[in-house]
Amino acid sequence: MDDKDLLWEILLRLPPQPSSLPHASAVCKRWRRMATDPSFLRSFYAHHRKPPLLGFFEYQRDNIVFTSILDAPDRIPHERFNIGCCITSSEGYVLGCRHGRVLVIDHVCTELIVCTPITGEQRRLAVPPEFKTVLRTCINGAVLCTANDQGHVHGGCHSSPFKVVLVIMYRDNQQSLACVYSSQTNAWGNLISTAAPCRLFIAHRPGSLIGNAFYWLTTRNDMLVFDLVEQSLAVLSGPPVKNCF
Repeated sequence: MDDKDLLWEILLRLPPQPSSLPHASAVCKRWRRMATDPSFLRSFYAHHRKPPLLGFFEYQRDNIVFTSILDAPDRIPHERFNIGCCITSSEGYVLGCRHGRVLVIDHVCTELIVCTPITGEQRRLAVPPEFKTVLRTCINGAVLCTANDQGHVHGGCHSSPFKVVLVIMYRDNQQSLACVYSSQTNAWGNLISTAAPCRLFIAHRPGSLIGNAFYWLTTRNDMLVFDLVEQSLAVLSGPPVKNCF
């Protein structure tokens, strides 16, 4: 193994914190060339597989604020990821964060905003007409990267294609609807429904992605499930729950 290969293996094993490679780049020009080389960066992402959790977004004082969970020198100031500026008023909420993107709903403009905090990119999506009548009370959604290249690592895929999943529940007949937006076609797909009785637990609650399906908890101890591959919406019944004293 020559010196270049040895340095490659050493830098590859640095912890995947935001400050690791910048600090390594400051050692000397040789280290800088290695730490910024695109092929090395791909190997670095593939080696660690899962990027570190930088922090979370929360609603504070009529604004969406980023809070870092990392210690210095990796702590990121909340001003660095200021997505609240893209909302026209205090009527904006985060629906979900995944794969380096944040999905925000702006109730005043009846729009969804897909934000990429790392790059500052924003994309506004008009909400499907069928969803506007219950926009404030019974809506949830999620965003995810759809890149499937070999060796692709989610989290650093800021320019990769993505999808937005939107789900609602009509209070009158308890019917649930879903719709999927694709950045590749720049359009919403067909409406997907389920006739099974269902009521979302809380609007604007993030869903969980398990395998190829999103799950949202309901008030009846059930799960509203949207399968991305089958393009189907269903209610998954949970076990009976009794009050215990």
